[in-house]
Amino acid sequence: MTLSKEFFSRRFRAIALACLVGLMSWLTLATQPAVAANDKGTATPPVDQTLTAEPRDQAYEEAVDVIDNPNGVQKTYEENLKQYRQENPDQKNLVEDAKDLVNKVTGGK
Repeated sequence: MTLSKEFFSRRFRAIALACLVGLMSWLTLATQPAVAANDKGTATPPVDQTLTAEPRDQAYEEAVDVIDNPNGVQKTYEENLKQYRQENPDQKNLVEDAKDLVNKVTGGK
């Protein structure tokens, strides 16, 4: 007799658990549209393609020109570095700091 009670008890618990999970999933699915309706303010604004296409194409053409020239990458790097140093004269870079440190340690050789 206890075996049948145990069987029905387990079966009842399994059915109750399945019903509870099913109910929870239906309630979750029912609230999805309500959540989506409240997120209108978080949508990304439309991007104006005319403003983004030209600079991207121009940058691509400049990169192709630099790569085609064997010395173009080094020349472009030096120009960019020179421009950066002019815009930020108070900031030393890591290489300059390392050179100063090596000169200080070796006695300026």
